[in-house]
Amino acid sequence: MKTKKFVQALTASATLVLVAAGCSGGSEADGADGDVIRFAFAPDPVWDLMDDAGVIAEWEEENGVTIETSSTWDEFTYFAGGHGDIVSMSTQETPVLEAETGIKTVTFGKYNYLRVPLYRRAGDPYETLADIPKGSKICVSGPTSNTTFWTVAAQQLHGLDYRVGGGDFDLMVNDHFVNPTNLLRGDCEAAAVIPEAAVPQMRKGELEIMYDGKLPFQLYNTFAPTDDGEKHILGNNFVATEEWFDENEDLAVKFLELWDTGIAMWQEQKAETIAKYPQHFSVESDDDIAYITDFITEDDRDWFVDTVFLDQEWIDAETQVWSLMHELDPDNVNYLAEDAPTPRFEALGTSDD
Repeated sequence: MKTKKFVQALTASATLVLVAAGCSGGSEADGADGDVIRFAFAPDPVWDLMDDAGVIAEWEEENGVTIETSSTWDEFTYFAGGHGDIVSMSTQETPVLEAETGIKTVTFGKYNYLRVPLYRRAGDPYETLADIPKGSKICVSGPTSNTTFWTVAAQQLHGLDYRVGGGDFDLMVNDHFVNPTNLLRGDCEAAAVIPEAAVPQMRKGELEIMYDGKLPFQLYNTFAPTDDGEKHILGNNFVATEEWFDENEDLAVKFLELWDTGIAMWQEQKAETIAKYPQHFSVESDDDIAYITDFITEDDRDWFVDTVFLDQEWIDAETQVWSLMHELDPDNVNYLAEDAPTPRFEALGTSDD
């Protein structure tokens, strides 16, 4: 049952998907042999920003590597089926993936902080999960990923059991973009939703973010054992199979350098990027575009990292979430047994180091 829930959650979740496979140069990561990276991903504003600016084409020419792209939401099929080498996955998902599939992974870069907050209807008295009556329905997008975060937060902050299929609440699984409507019409008492899926409702004052408006990565450090002063809990890391990474470490570095360029472009052009690619933020009207632009740029809510590169101090702090998952009820889908795998994280330097 745990495996079934995990597979369903991964194949249904709308996360950035990256797949790289079939490098003709093998470990020849300099691209001299005409390497190809097959790269499948969900629509992403930073990728489009780089593509339209010619950055990707320039990178391909400089490195002798062609990036063949396709769009998909189903990273699990590529990864678990042996067809892909790199996927996007949250920190808390990697040990569950390894435990359930036997696939050995290497997390070598970061991209998005976890940004799925809990919402209430405007006027409802719920400040935190502790204010919601036990047994109430809560709308969620799946049993893992952001639900894992809220499982850990509920236990650490309130001593509550938050999970799909049991616990103190009745968690109902639906799509992010359906859950704001479900919440407003009373199908649930709270909902975990990506901010982009609730822009009109937030702008009109119909829905409000609980926990004083904090997104998960802003709330996490208030209870987690992190002491490096950095932001933590990633919704999207760059995760490769161990086999691919060990044969293509130099190419992995170049891959991160490309994305680091994109992140720098985003940091310099946030408002322009949102206006140019409103579809990535699920907004259409000028009012909604202005709202999500302000939402992201104010109150330190930008969920894109400053750099995709990892360092060891950050890794040591980030992976402490696994110790919190070990403390969960063993019946919880997000529980980690004591003998659960410890996924490998690698701090890579740039090619100039």
